[in-house]
Amino acid sequence: MQENLNNNPICLQDDSQKITEFGYDFTKYTNIDDFRLDEELISKFCPIAKKLNLNQEDIELLMEIALEMSKKQKSIYEKSDEDKLKEKIEEFSNLFKQDDEIPSHNYQKTNEYMKVANEAYRKMCSCNLKAIFKSTGLVCHPELIKLFHKIGELIQEDTLTILNAPAEKELTPAQILYGTTKKQQ
Repeated sequence: MQENLNNNPICLQDDSQKITEFGYDFTKYTNIDDFRLDEELISKFCPIAKKLNLNQEDIELLMEIALEMSKKQKSIYEKSDEDKLKEKIEEFSNLFKQDDEIPSHNYQKTNEYMKVANEAYRKMCSCNLKAIFKSTGLVCHPELIKLFHKIGELIQEDTLTILNAPAEKELTPAQILYGTTKKQQ
C-alpha cells in the first residue's frame, strides 16, 4: 500500500528521502523546475546501475545527461507545437482571404467587419473560452469570425432574427394589447 502511495502523483509525499532500496540518492533531482522524477523508470534503472557497479557519482553524471536530454526534447516538442500553431493560423488567414462572405479585399470594410465580430467576441465569450480559442488558433478561423460577426449584428440590432421566418408587420399599441384578427393582419 505504501509503495502505491509513493508512486501516486496526486498524493502528498515527503521528497526528503529519495534513497532507493539500491542505495542511490535522487534528492538532488526532485526539486528541479519542469522536471519530474519518474519512480517507475528509476526502479528499472537502479538494478542495471547496480549490476554495472555504478557509484553515486556515476549515477549523478548519467542523471545530468538525462536531464539535459529531457530539457532538449521538451524544447523541441514545444517548438514543434508552436510551429504547428503558426501553420494553422496561416492556413486560417488564407481561408479568411479566400472567403466570399468576408470583405477581405477592402481594408476599411474588413476593419468594420472585424469590429462587429470583435464586439460580439468580447461580450459573449468567457475568459476560459477565449483562452481555448487563442490556444488553438481558432480566433483566426473565418467560420468563427463569421459566427461572431453575425452575433455582433444581432447585438447591434438588439433583436434576434430567425432565419426563413416570415417578416412581421409593425403592430399598433392596440393590436399589441388586444391582439389581432386574421382580417387585420
